[in-house]
Amino acid sequence: MSNEAKKQAPTAVVDDSLIAAYLEENPDFFDRHTDLLQHLSVRHQTQGTAVSLVERQQQVLRQRVHQLEEEITELMITARRNEELFRYFSELYVKLLQSKSLAEVMDSLQQTFSEQLQMPALTLKFFDSPLELESQFTFAADTHKQLLSKRFNEDTIYLGRLTTDEQKLLFPSETIASVVLLLLGEKGELGMLAIGNHDAGHFEPAMDTLLVKQLQVLLSQILPPLLQHHEAR
Repeated sequence: MSNEAKKQAPTAVVDDSLIAAYLEENPDFFDRHTDLLQHLSVRHQTQGTAVSLVERQQQVLRQRVHQLEEEITELMITARRNEELFRYFSELYVKLLQSKSLAEVMDSLQQTFSEQLQMPALTLKFFDSPLELESQFTFAADTHKQLLSKRFNEDTIYLGRLTTDEQKLLFPSETIASVVLLLLGEKGELGMLAIGNHDAGHFEPAMDTLLVKQLQVLLSQILPPLLQHHEAR
């Protein structure tokens, strides 16, 4: 073949992806070519030194093991936290079922959320109640209706942030950054439980609501008889 013909002949191109695909499809390649392991080396990204493929593989495996250990540790911490939350809520349910007055309900809620879960603010309010309830359990006039129309279009639970006016309505003496709001009653007509936290990211819309939904159902069942008892006194 002439020099000119050699120049015009197509040059075979083997890119990284083809090599990687071949090695992936032939995992025994280095078993069949053990001599290559003695000559090939990989530059260590952090140390700047050349190491053999075997050494590099060991380093990668150690790093992966360390990463998996960290992930397992995080999962164990989350599991312990979830177990703790479940225990607190289970104890709260029992206390609420044993409550004989609104004051006892509030004491149980405060003990769980303020003392055990470190939630700095909690409010229980009733809507359009004919009872002469203490001011802590009622909204002034119709001040809550705008809050209801804005935060509860499709659900009876709201998680997230509030405006400054909404915060003052629910927590006049606390600066609250995020809340969970639970409408109480079969259709949310009875009232609202509001729990607040100083951390803006503590309550997020994507959070799981299983435990607070159970609390919502329980309060919706036990509060009407307690309100009637309060009225009869």
